[in-house]
Amino acid sequence: MEEYSEKKDRRIGKTQASIRNALITLIIEKEISQITVKELAERANINRKTFYMHYSSIEDILDKIENEIIEKLLFVLERYDFFDSQFDVYALFRSLNDVINDDFELYQRLVFANSYTFLIIKVKKVLKDTILEKYNDKLNMSKDLYNLYAEYTASGVMSLYIEWFKTNSKLSLEDLAKVVGNISFNGVRSILIK
Repeated sequence: MEEYSEKKDRRIGKTQASIRNALITLIIEKEISQITVKELAERANINRKTFYMHYSSIEDILDKIENEIIEKLLFVLERYDFFDSQFDVYALFRSLNDVINDDFELYQRLVFANSYTFLIIKVKKVLKDTILEKYNDKLNMSKDLYNLYAEYTASGVMSLYIEWFKTNSKLSLEDLAKVVGNISFNGVRSILIK
């Protein structure tokens, strides 16, 4: 009985992965509002009934993808404490790179898909909110000033990664982690001093 359940779970996982991958492929080809369940099911090589056994709508899949991305980001951010004497900024951004590498094509497609700007904004908000929540009581500054620092840091980090994807940069993801870490924690002055 347990073996049957395990096979069933694997089949469910394979079907959901197929649906998810088909949606990601379609996102780059057209606006999300133009994608139909019929088209998605055909691309995933399943029928519509099978689609509805797993998801209630295309938005349902998008919500799950969005939640996965946010969960992974929060998991990485929770592991690091900027005030810890052992804090390694490069390790933080290497961990973010690992998340990107786990689903590189998805992140690449999301950056290029016009209909996903809201997700990028949401991820930036999560990054900013995490900074605000995690370090609010450790810094001696006004809330307004702290909010500006958090906004600048979150926007800067997101912008660098987006720019890296959009320009198809020759810089490796590892080198990008070093650059983002250096700029985030040492500022522009670190390159001017050299």
